[in-house]
Amino acid sequence: MPFIFRMAFRETRAAWKRLAFFFLCLSIGVGSIVTLRSVIQTVRHTLTRESRALLGGDLSLSTNRPWDPKVRDTIDSTLASIPYTARADELETMSMVRPEDPEKQVARLVELVGVQQAYPLYGTVTLEGGYPYAHGLLRDHGALLRRDLLVQLDVGIGEAIVIGDRRFTVRGVITAEPGRSTGGFSFGSRVFVDFADLQETGLITYGSRASYRVRLKVADGAADRLASSLRGPLRSQFVSVRSFRSTENRLSDNLVRAENYLSLVGLVIVVLGGVGVWSVVRVFVHQKIKAVAVLKCVGATARQILGIYVLQVLGMGLAGSLAGVGFAGAALWWLRPVIDTTAGIATPYALTGAAIAQGAGIGLLISLLFALVPLLDVRHVRPSLLLRAAERPPHGPDWVKRAAIVSVGAGLVALASWQAASLRIGLVLSVGFAAIALILHGAGLLLVKVMAPLQASRRFEVRYAARRVVRPGNQTRAILLTVGLGAFLVVGVRVLQANLLNEFQLDLRPNTPDMFVIDIQPDQEAGVRALLSDSANGVRTQANLIPVLRARVSRVQGARVQLESYEDVRRRGGLGREYVITYRPGLEANETVVEGHFWDASPAERPEISIEEGLRDRAGLSLGDVVTFDILGRSVEATVTSVRRVDWADARAGGFMFVFRPGPLDSAPRMFIAPIKGPADPVARARLQRALTERFPNVSVVDVQEILASVSKVVSDVTFAVTVVGALVLFSGILILVGSISMTKFQRVYEAAVLKTLGATTRTVALLLVFEYALLGFIAGGIGSLGALGLSWGVSRYAFDVPWTPLPGYVAAGLAASIALVTVVGLAASLDVLRRKPLATLRAE
Repeated sequence: MPFIFRMAFRETRAAWKRLAFFFLCLSIGVGSIVTLRSVIQTVRHTLTRESRALLGGDLSLSTNRPWDPKVRDTIDSTLASIPYTARADELETMSMVRPEDPEKQVARLVELVGVQQAYPLYGTVTLEGGYPYAHGLLRDHGALLRRDLLVQLDVGIGEAIVIGDRRFTVRGVITAEPGRSTGGFSFGSRVFVDFADLQETGLITYGSRASYRVRLKVADGAADRLASSLRGPLRSQFVSVRSFRSTENRLSDNLVRAENYLSLVGLVIVVLGGVGVWSVVRVFVHQKIKAVAVLKCVGATARQILGIYVLQVLGMGLAGSLAGVGFAGAALWWLRPVIDTTAGIATPYALTGAAIAQGAGIGLLISLLFALVPLLDVRHVRPSLLLRAAERPPHGPDWVKRAAIVSVGAGLVALASWQAASLRIGLVLSVGFAAIALILHGAGLLLVKVMAPLQASRRFEVRYAARRVVRPGNQTRAILLTVGLGAFLVVGVRVLQANLLNEFQLDLRPNTPDMFVIDIQPDQEAGVRALLSDSANGVRTQANLIPVLRARVSRVQGARVQLESYEDVRRRGGLGREYVITYRPGLEANETVVEGHFWDASPAERPEISIEEGLRDRAGLSLGDVVTFDILGRSVEATVTSVRRVDWADARAGGFMFVFRPGPLDSAPRMFIAPIKGPADPVARARLQRALTERFPNVSVVDVQEILASVSKVVSDVTFAVTVVGALVLFSGILILVGSISMTKFQRVYEAAVLKTLGATTRTVALLLVFEYALLGFIAGGIGSLGALGLSWGVSRYAFDVPWTPLPGYVAAGLAASIALVTVVGLAASLDVLRRKPLATLRAE
């Protein structure tokens, strides 16, 4: 062992420049894993510790309908046996907000939150400027807003805004609030007012969309018992009961899942670094054949020599892993100001011991796994090689090497499964990576045949470059794998982003509504219709007021599905959610019947419904099934008589999963929505929204253009994040490319010396290198970019369900970038080959 340690140290000291990029490849992947896991583990620990603040209490009861007296009695009787120490009621709805100043022609849709004196039970409301929060700020029609809404409305603290038919004074700017992380998607900025003041605005009417919530603080250990006591009797009343324990477990599970999935990104980069390790070790062993033969001549055994190089690989792997930990520490230092808080809770981001150990362990394992197969070749080096020009390979199959290859594959599956905490995901990732590697490897083999015509080219540079690409000992496969995979990720994400944005643009075609007027009461129908039909308001299409009601499925009696209670319906996937339904005599332009027959214009005595085809496929509904609905506390049974296909991109009549035949619901309490094509001018759009809210304070306007802008920003942010991943993969590929070229530079220097001696100029040698690397870049970029089309098609078709366009311009750009990248990197790494004089090289040989 002392001999092995001394030789490993000497070998590393002598070849550290050649192996320098070895640990750089590993450090990128290890650093990514350690950074991702450290951030998410820190967030998970913080959020689960602060789960009460995230929920806003020990227990939360919420419903989307006014509290029924029977429900109140059930809650009060249960709380009598399990007392609570504090209680806070909340009321939340959507509404339009506008400045009181008539000169400011602007209005915005917001989420309006009414809170009581006890709010918040846990956590702290943070106000801009460090001012303390107190409920007194909301008394006498005070309001707290977000900074973005102040800017949009052009108001400041102390100025007045109008909500409903009441005037409110802005008294502070909120920067963080407890209990918000469970709030879901937001249609607008949030505005806080007093609970009683919100009820006086006239916004909460029969059928209005509002959320009613009760938050409770209970004695330690009583939350789970209270939740269990309430869930049973309240579930059939459409009341959600959640404890901070369920929030804690859900957050923990989601963050663990995110941690595992994101760590797979780092694993992919580490595996690419492993490809670089394999490439380096393969060339390194080829260079050390004579040194190995000398060692065997002086008495070293194959086991000792193998131990020398395994120890050297482990030392370099440890160096790369430590460098990755340092990279992770620097990344966290840089990210700390950017993501200093999560959900309003201060999070001290720092490296975690588990993440460091895991990242370093993966770096060492990858180093050993990928170096093992090429290192086994030293067993076949014989001392007689010093006396012969070449050594014949051993006869028969090398079962040890084959076993090592199988072990490497099993090790990669185990690592991927460990990172994803799922054997299935690990297998899928490993099989997918192996498939891409096999395709690129097959492309390398096919390259030999494709290069045959070029090897007969009359141009010397092309002919020689083609022969260098296909000769033994080249780095074609490593370059194809890394550059091809990087192009695959980057181009695939770009094509997917373009298709998504194209879909958003299609939604705003000339005949498609871009504004929705909602919560129109029956007595306001004529007035809203008249206002929208006034040409002075800039509306370019006739307003179509659609009657809507809110309903839940409570029972299904069907041929394929039998759901006897709401509890059974909830277990049937999304069928248990609340639906917005309508009734009308005919089909709309964006609908076609795919099964059954749609009714005529005459009303019916017995309720009939038409369902969207997705419900038929997902929920198992079919023609003739009887579906029972709970509509504002009233049970209505309806028979399925047709199935419709809805073009959701065409929103001229909205989109409805359930449509009733006119008659049974004509007298039910209902509201109206009006999809319209609003004015193109932003000032005119703001003027229209203000006119609606001034005359009809309860009416809200959803501006689709603003929502699509927000969605486009989210898509761009996600695309940027995934593109960064692809860039990391490409950067890993560049390192591997540089290392591969550096490791084979001794061959190129000698060849360049011979060519220059025979009359070749530096320009000729440079052109030779340009043709060689451009050819490799063309093949790698072409395969990766074409594979990216398949990636974008699969995600568009099966994940987002949007139309797919191939967009060949992105493929061409990816191909051109790959050619330029490989060519520039190859030339930059070969400058020494071009500058070195042939005489010194030939004398050295």
